[in-house]
Amino acid sequence: MNANTQQENFLRVKASKVSLLLDLVGELGLSTLAVTHHPALQGLELVGFEMAAHQLELLINEVQRVTADLRLVPVSGLFRPMQRAAHDLARETGKPFELVLEGEEIEIDKVLVDELKDPLMHLIRNAVDHGLESPAERAAAGKPAQGRVTLTAAQKGKDIHITVADDGRGLNREAILEKARETGLVGASEEPDDQTLWNFVFKAGFSTAAQVSNLSGRGVGMDVVQNAIRSLRGRIALETHAGCGTSVTLIIPLTLAFLESMVVRSQQRLFAIPIDVVQQVFKPEAAEVVHISADQSEMIRRQGTLVSISRLRHIFGNGNGAAGQDNPANANSSAEDVALSDQVIVVVESSRGRFGLPVDEIVGEQQVVIKPLQGQLRGIRGGAGCALLSSGEIAVALDVEHLGQTLGA
Repeated sequence: MNANTQQENFLRVKASKVSLLLDLVGELGLSTLAVTHHPALQGLELVGFEMAAHQLELLINEVQRVTADLRLVPVSGLFRPMQRAAHDLARETGKPFELVLEGEEIEIDKVLVDELKDPLMHLIRNAVDHGLESPAERAAAGKPAQGRVTLTAAQKGKDIHITVADDGRGLNREAILEKARETGLVGASEEPDDQTLWNFVFKAGFSTAAQVSNLSGRGVGMDVVQNAIRSLRGRIALETHAGCGTSVTLIIPLTLAFLESMVVRSQQRLFAIPIDVVQQVFKPEAAEVVHISADQSEMIRRQGTLVSISRLRHIFGNGNGAAGQDNPANANSSAEDVALSDQVIVVVESSRGRFGLPVDEIVGEQQVVIKPLQGQLRGIRGGAGCALLSSGEIAVALDVEHLGQTLGA
């Protein structure tokens, strides 16, 4: 009897149905706000209406949260297949090691499970090939012959932290610095701090491997990982200690259904910028504006640093019609740009560096519901989705990483 009762507590539901339900709940919230904030209601004395509308909004927010939770699955579905791959890695590299899984009960968005498989496999291969020493080297260093790679998941606030840690040799600072000087990333006399050096391993084509193997030496892998995590609105933290090992932590949102964003207005369009990539917001002085005559580009000199400027109008058009796709006509529009000194500059961070987005107005910060771009909107350059705002309006959620790559920031 108890076994039957336990079985009845679970239902097998297609992930596509849950995603559809989440979309419908988002549209329900949008429609509700359109009704409760309708201009025709302004000035009317409706007894109890404001309280009832507020309660309805709270209820819909709760339904959105619960529906988003339906898409959460245990991270064990992502972790356990890695154990099977670990046996093959140990045989291929000749480095016996144990893959330890921790935090398998932590739940993450099903979409993340699908997107994290390849990045995690890259990190585990890197930990084994670059991090773990050979059995002879480990014995000479007083370590057990069998190495150890730990794959951990933990929830911290609204983020999931997934860490790949090894007990190997740690990153070779001297080799990374030498390679960085060879490739021109740092000057011959520069002495960058450790964190700056560690970030170089995420550069495309950067490798300190002396020989090319099936697993390393081609300069691919870590840049792929970083790009994949940035596309999930996440970031990477790396720690290393000589002789003790390295840990790489992927910090990603618990769910991709919602986005903590800064909502801005540029001409007649609204945009939602992920709050995690916003580095600075300021109104520049006219003296800080720099015009580059060679390519007609604009920059802002701020605190001794030049920040390149990318105008949203050049990417998405002037806002009088549908947002433009990759259309040169948008970039070459003859409409006159507003002076940068009359704009608010939002400085954002991408893997290619920082760049500034001039906007007319900062609307505010809010959590928005994200829906995918479909139909003709699918090809919009720099768009990550449609953001449903609490005002009932729709904004374009910006893919800052894609913008940075497209614009060469």
